[in-house]
Amino acid sequence: MTEAEQRIDEFILSEKLISANDKLLVAVSGGLDSMFLLTYLFERKYNIAVAHCNFSLRGDESDGDQGFVEEFSEARNLKLFIRKFETSEFAVQNGISIQMAARDLRYQWFEELCQTEGYSRIVTAHHKTDNAETILLNMIRGTGLKGLAGIPAAAGNKIRPLICVTREEIIHAVKSLNINYREDSSNKSDKYSRNRIRHHVLPEFEKINPGFEEIFRKNGMIISQANSFIEHYIGIIKNHVISHNGVDLVILISELQKCPEPKFVLYNIVNEYGFNSANVEDIYAALEGIPGKQFYSPSYRLTIDRGVIIIQNRGLEELSAFEITSETKMIITPHHTWHFEISEEPVEFSNNKDLVSFDHNKMKFPLTIRPWQQGDRIKPLGMQGHKKVSDILIDKKIPVTGKEKVWVVVSENEIVWVGGLVMSENFKTSPDTEKILSIRID
Repeated sequence: MTEAEQRIDEFILSEKLISANDKLLVAVSGGLDSMFLLTYLFERKYNIAVAHCNFSLRGDESDGDQGFVEEFSEARNLKLFIRKFETSEFAVQNGISIQMAARDLRYQWFEELCQTEGYSRIVTAHHKTDNAETILLNMIRGTGLKGLAGIPAAAGNKIRPLICVTREEIIHAVKSLNINYREDSSNKSDKYSRNRIRHHVLPEFEKINPGFEEIFRKNGMIISQANSFIEHYIGIIKNHVISHNGVDLVILISELQKCPEPKFVLYNIVNEYGFNSANVEDIYAALEGIPGKQFYSPSYRLTIDRGVIIIQNRGLEELSAFEITSETKMIITPHHTWHFEISEEPVEFSNNKDLVSFDHNKMKFPLTIRPWQQGDRIKPLGMQGHKKVSDILIDKKIPVTGKEKVWVVVSENEIVWVGGLVMSENFKTSPDTEKILSIRID
């Protein structure tokens, strides 16, 4: 028995990850980690079935992974489930990354299998090194305490028995046990952030402290406990800070400001309504300003009134248009985050895909951001006449699924910008510009 296997045996017992009656659905890609996990569970005679996702991202290589898992499972009489996904198409349709699309697709399918086939646990091959990578990624992205907690050994019906061992330990075990597996060529590329951390950042941590992965895991557990503690007391604080007016949520500003770290409390209240940490900075700064200022998340409107903050669910009609005042710093639409900045100093004209500058004084506020509509026209930069937005989308070869994500910025009834595509000649900056409005799309 290898050291990795012995540690996993002890970990499963100490964390009570698997009971005698559990039916396990094992996520198997065919790579080193998942083939070690599958071999480990099979040799210990757990009640297992195999689930393999073909994400159609690497052509023949993806099909080769599927064939490899099929051959391994059939040779051992293991029940096998296979699903082929059009991952790239799903990502485009939902405006998300390929990695997020693959995650959403596989876990949705795993849950369906648990419901229809009676599996009690989904088992994945996440290990200590994955956990360290995840914590660093979350730290860079700014996901807060939950992100810094990393990958738990168990969450709901998902368990990760390998989270107690490092990838290096798994590699040694695989060599010792002579386990066959498939190499994923995308793991060698620095195209993805996780790979750059794996190839360039973690080796530096290793030089400083070879045991850093275990430290990350233990710190993650402490942070998770601290987060549970905080959530408990935030719940108590909410009872004093929040009231309801019909379906609207009302936050009492005077009670909020009595709390220790009121901005942190505010974040924990509004975050579940789609407002992020950057929104909270702006909201909190506006509490001492003129009443009536509004902020938007994809589904909710937050209004600062006299002595209260009101959060309202936005109707379907309102979701199709957003109002932008000269005070607006950021809004979130269903597919993008829009940032606004006003500068007093004139700048030279510049234009790229995601960042544009306009002559502020040529605009009539409030502006409107809304989805483009049939019949919309704009006077493109450098042209004398107007052009249909629909023709612009054809010229730009925007696919049907992409057209749904195209929004326009409107001043009164004139289109200022077809977001990320074409800006208007009528609102461009010039050497005489005294104040500019810059708009950036994420």
